Amino acid sequence: MLSSQRNKLLCETGPGTSMGELLRRYWQPIAGVSEFERQDTKAVRIMGEDLVLYRDGEGNYGLVDRHCPHRRADLAYGFTEDRGLRCNYHGWLWDHSGACLHQPFEETRHPEGTFKDKVRIKAYPVAA
Repeated sequence: MLSSQRNKLLCETGPGTSMGELLRRYWQPIAGVSEFERQDTKAVRIMGEDLVLYRDGEGNYGLVDRHCPHRRADLAYGFTEDRGLRCNYHGWLWDHSGACLHQPFEETRHPEGTFKDKVRIKAYPVAA
């Protein structure tokens, strides 16, 4: 019988756990390509993380944090565009690497601002 400490070591797969860090080094199947014939986004929960899998207008896939860091809006309801996933709340555009490409109001109000270059969301590589 496993001790509770050993069981925790082997079974917990969340971010920052030993088993979670090990499993994140390997590819994990999370969806089929055919699922994106009718929809562009899919909410997934894998290894204790809520993420969004999407296919953008150019056919590229991305797996990013489910919540936009601006107002924690659910990106599963976001809009896919040619280069990424746009938040349905304030319109921030995220690419497959977690970088912010566009912040509509902020770029209008402060065109010299570089905040979009500093803000990122968690992202994982995807292979189709």
